[in-house]
Amino acid sequence: MLTPKQKQIFEYIKKFTKKKGYSPTQKEIGQHFGLVKSTVHQYIKILKEKGYLNKLDHRARAIEISKNEKSDLVNIPLVGTIAAGEPIEAIENPETIKVSRSQLSKSGEHYALRVDGNSMIDDGIFNGDVVVIRKQPTAENGETVVALMNDNEVTLKKIYREKNRFRLQPANPNLKPFFTKELIVQGKVISVIRNYESNMYISSEPLVSSGEIKNIYKEPLTLFRNENISKFPSTRFQGSKTKLVNWIWDNTKNLEFETVVDLFGGTGSVGYMFKQKGKKVFYNDYLKFNYFTGVALIENSNIKLADNDLEFILAKHKNVKYPDFIQRTFKDIYYTNEENRWLDIVSTNVGKIKDKYKQALAYFSLFQSCIIKRPYNLFHRKNLYIRKANVERSFGNKTTWDKPFKDHFLNFAKEVNEAIFDNGKKNIALNQDAFDFNRKADLIYIDTPYISNKGIGVDYIDFYHFLEGLCDYNNWVNHIDYESKHRKFKNKKSIWTDRNLIYDAFNRIFEKFQNNILVVSYRSDGIPSIEEIVSLLKKYKKNISIKQRAYKYALNHHKTYEVLFIATD
Repeated sequence: MLTPKQKQIFEYIKKFTKKKGYSPTQKEIGQHFGLVKSTVHQYIKILKEKGYLNKLDHRARAIEISKNEKSDLVNIPLVGTIAAGEPIEAIENPETIKVSRSQLSKSGEHYALRVDGNSMIDDGIFNGDVVVIRKQPTAENGETVVALMNDNEVTLKKIYREKNRFRLQPANPNLKPFFTKELIVQGKVISVIRNYESNMYISSEPLVSSGEIKNIYKEPLTLFRNENISKFPSTRFQGSKTKLVNWIWDNTKNLEFETVVDLFGGTGSVGYMFKQKGKKVFYNDYLKFNYFTGVALIENSNIKLADNDLEFILAKHKNVKYPDFIQRTFKDIYYTNEENRWLDIVSTNVGKIKDKYKQALAYFSLFQSCIIKRPYNLFHRKNLYIRKANVERSFGNKTTWDKPFKDHFLNFAKEVNEAIFDNGKKNIALNQDAFDFNRKADLIYIDTPYISNKGIGVDYIDFYHFLEGLCDYNNWVNHIDYESKHRKFKNKKSIWTDRNLIYDAFNRIFEKFQNNILVVSYRSDGIPSIEEIVSLLKKYKKNISIKQRAYKYALNHHKTYEVLFIATD
């Protein structure tokens, strides 16, 4: 059994070979499908493993259609029934089931379980389905696992490790999670088989002994796999997907891709997640301050800020003539006079750092320090008085606002240092308009600015113009609209914030990347609507699935849903 993309590539190779008398090169396959060489190589390897191709060594066109296609089905144990609802005792059954090799991991032992219950329906796991499990004693936060509790209760849930307990989370909004201090992970869900009774074959050959489901692993789970992997630093940007990245991964992990573009990268949380998962990431954002985040967290693999770097950044150097642009321009708007003076000094010092990655790390720490000291974490109005007024507040934290910049900076520098890691790939950060992006990749993740159903667009340059100015300090004066009270940037309306242009913008993006897997994040109450986005996608893609999750953004008091559109050929 081949996936749709594998079948497309195989059919292309067959037609090419029949027409020309020789097979296509990997370069020609990549050009035809818009795939990078490493991804083409992976497809060829899979087709060879499944018996559809022979790979001939030491030849330029080293692909041959196999004359003896081998079976794609293998036997794995079907060991019983698993609860996707209340925990129940596993029912062992000495059956086996034939499954496609494509539904198994590349390595490890596997077994299958029938699902009983509807607690995982939002993840596409329904009552009566069969789940394919890879035996493993550990799991990452957010992965769907077979969990054994109280020696004989087995359930299928997403697992999360909390401070002194484990949370087993259903994928059904009508059900509550289970909590336990100790459990045993029996394996992780790899794939789901629907309507298996009409598509799969059951044999009576007993490949497992009674009780295996309880004895796959005997030791309680104490640590997650990759628990020590670097953690994405805290961020306070509006529209950030930081709390949604596990959900996004759950809905994209079974797609066939090795390279991914985070086209509107923003805070970098989604690109960072894909980097953690071992993908090659192209981070892109047209805002310069966001680009520095991409350089610091995505492209950077091992450079950190040392103590001597921090000393240089935070010191006032006698041989440097410091400007007072922020002190003069933003007096009584966002920060106190003393804080503005500190910003002038530190911005100048950061601008003098020669190392690309250390400078990006310093800017990231500076941006976060600026945001945390702002009411609403924005720069959309002149409101220093909110910090100074001695009144009761229903939002914010005056202690945090009044904490010295230096202390915040050092805290964020520590956080971002701890977030640096190398995933073995050459990840790249770019600062381009999305329509100018031309790097090849398998999957394009699209998270555009949002327009509400009232036609009000989220213009990030209006919210964060101060940060954009910090990273272009010497030219800042040329960008400011001096007629505005809060010294915003001169208005350059984005196509993504204009309700009359947004449809054409989406259409152009979908057309530009029509040969890639498209994953689009948006909100249920936006312009375009869900139906309109689907209609635009259907012009270029055959298969479109929609995932929704209730989610509340900061500063938004209305109930809405985060929507994920997944479009494939």
